[in-house]
Amino acid sequence: MARTLRIGTRGSELALVQARWVAARLAEHGVATEIEIIRTEGDDRPVDTAWGEGAFVARIVAALLDGRVDLAVHSAKDVPTAEPDRLVIAAYPPREDPRDALVCRVRGTTLATLPHGARVGTDSPRRVAFLRALRPDLQLHPLHGNVDTRLAKLDRGDSDALVLAVAGLTRLGRADRIDEVLPSAAIPSAPGQGSLAVQVRAGDAEAVEAVGRLDDLPTRAAVEAERAFLAATGGGCRSPIGAIGTADAERLTLLAGAARSWTPAAGRQVEAAGVVWVRGTVPLAEGGALAERLAASVVALRSAPRVLVARPTGQADELVAGLRSHGVETVHVPAIEIRQAPAGGQLDAALAEASRAQFIVVTSANAARAALAAAARVGLAPTTVRWAAVGEATAAVLREAGVEDAFLPSAANGAALARELPVRAGDLVLVPHADIADGSLAEVLADRGVEVAEAVAYETAEAPGASVPLLAAALDDGPIDALVLTSGSTARGLLALADGTARERLASIPAIAAGAATAAAARAAGYTTVLVAPSPAATDLAAFTASVLGVEDPGSRDHATADLESATGAAR
Repeated sequence: MARTLRIGTRGSELALVQARWVAARLAEHGVATEIEIIRTEGDDRPVDTAWGEGAFVARIVAALLDGRVDLAVHSAKDVPTAEPDRLVIAAYPPREDPRDALVCRVRGTTLATLPHGARVGTDSPRRVAFLRALRPDLQLHPLHGNVDTRLAKLDRGDSDALVLAVAGLTRLGRADRIDEVLPSAAIPSAPGQGSLAVQVRAGDAEAVEAVGRLDDLPTRAAVEAERAFLAATGGGCRSPIGAIGTADAERLTLLAGAARSWTPAAGRQVEAAGVVWVRGTVPLAEGGALAERLAASVVALRSAPRVLVARPTGQADELVAGLRSHGVETVHVPAIEIRQAPAGGQLDAALAEASRAQFIVVTSANAARAALAAAARVGLAPTTVRWAAVGEATAAVLREAGVEDAFLPSAANGAALARELPVRAGDLVLVPHADIADGSLAEVLADRGVEVAEAVAYETAEAPGASVPLLAAALDDGPIDALVLTSGSTARGLLALADGTARERLASIPAIAAGAATAAAARAAGYTTVLVAPSPAATDLAAFTASVLGVEDPGSRDHATADLESATGAAR
């Protein structure tokens, strides 16, 4: 083309290297250029202050808009996600390594071998957040200036280490200073890091066509997804958010992370994960939709605690709804599968003779459901017999069937129920129970001279295979701040769904147990921190969980909050 394109750029050494690289690539396509240096707001700031959004691009963009230059060469990470309508990024050339590098005063040091309490200089909130999550002992302090200024400060002892972009060091010929390249899975890059963004006026067809020859499709797909993710979170280039896309001709993978804004209330026995992570892979054309979906997840994960509910399928809705009403994000992974006794079996035979019994005793909501189903099969009206329930949650199932006067013991456990049940020697009591019941209730009743007829009401299958991928996805999709366990079988089943490091991770998450018996089973299974909820009822359990996490609405507090200190004290 006969026209010479004017390239607008900053005058820093790195910016000039990047502008000259673009000029050389355009020259290979027969496009003549000249470089015009534009001083930006970022260049005018004092050397020891941080820059703001768009500080290194705004004046260059203004020059492009008013026609003083024909194209602008930016570091893509510095470009605000809201681009003026009259401009377009015509090329994302092939990307340099987007990762961060650790540069140490003592050569050969790595992040793992930095001494305890070492001083690490960075002016990036993103790097601070992820470094703190990896090494909370480090002293992270602001360190500003261009690459050479920062390296000089390191060498004179202002810091023990720096974190800088691999791409910047490589382009400046300083890659020899890199002691460790930090993996993206530990510290995700700033969106666009390592990539150049070559911007032109949208109506300048000649410039669009010429610059477009430098565009690299995989780089464009990755960077546009990263920038879309950042925009959808509401963040900017100074946000503690990272994202790295990888793409080929067909598929895009986006890995992103962010610092959490939610922290548990002071004094609570729950520690918040410092950062959250999300990941997804889609066909190339769906990168924008993936970015928006992952951003929505990150926004939710950053601002609220996340709890895993292990109740079986069909029995978690009330608890999940209660948790969400308190502002707690939930994920449901059934740790057990309930299989009611088949029709025509032992349970049906026992219910057919229930009119002879003084009581039908049910010690769980599942036993109540199974007994009621058998009663319906044999034509027994539930209200024509007397029932006893171990606690309110079980009694609630009976009330749904019209049984309003079930006997309840003074404490919600089998031992209290067996001691206090109003029966005499010689009375008949029917006890439908789980296949894994320990038999202690029947033994106490027998010691009182009561005739006990037992029947297996349901089988409990721990760790159902269908839940294995659900748990893997739950662990991959973000931090889990607490587990809600409603029985010993859910406690055991949840750990059995995982293996290796995933099992260790689960065992280390605070577990909230629905009662003392569940808590004892959870401790025996290997959970390291177990908090005891004062009531297994779904609404009470949800309120207690929210209280433990410190996110409950003060106006909705009930007795769960009042019992918090005694429950957590018992857990110690």
